Amino acid sequence: MGKIISVKEFFIIDKTFYRYLILIFAVLIIDHLIKIIVYSNFELHEGINLIGSWFRIQLELNDGTAFAVPFNSEFDRYFKISVKFLLSIILMVTMLFFLNKKGSKFLIIGLALCFAGTLGNLIDRIFYGVIINNALDIYSIKWFHGRVIDMFSVHLFDIIIPNWLPLIGGNKFIVFEPIFNFADLI
Repeated sequence: MGKIISVKEFFIIDKTFYRYLILIFAVLIIDHLIKIIVYSNFELHEGINLIGSWFRIQLELNDGTAFAVPFNSEFDRYFKISVKFLLSIILMVTMLFFLNKKGSKFLIIGLALCFAGTLGNLIDRIFYGVIINNALDIYSIKWFHGRVIDMFSVHLFDIIIPNWLPLIGGNKFIVFEPIFNFADLI
């Protein structure tokens, strides 16, 4: 069994921590630069094809959770935002733990990227309703009502489900339909 780290030792930050901090801030800056550029230059649902018709950039505003699943209530919204905030703290603490334990660099990079992605979308939710006024008009308070800006669309191919399959036969199925942002990609 390894040596137990005291609380004092746990928060000792060496020079390698700053490298990961730079990575986190770089991801956040790239994520929000892309979001602001797309938000400023496209109308909602407007986009351009980058590689054929299967990879495009198009502006979508996500007022729901993952995969645009809507919030059930205001309590649900605040609860899920709080959970994501706690998750980001847990990711940072876990990253510090593995840094102090001299853990795998790949694991620490993965934790840093997950932290940056979570924080990037939290910034959208908490601040973008006020900063860029992208909250829906139904909300009188814009804080915590910002919509996440998504822009990358990958449309691999469509499948027509055979008619002989009950209930779903004859329907078109799109392989990988979600639209996501740089923070989600990371």
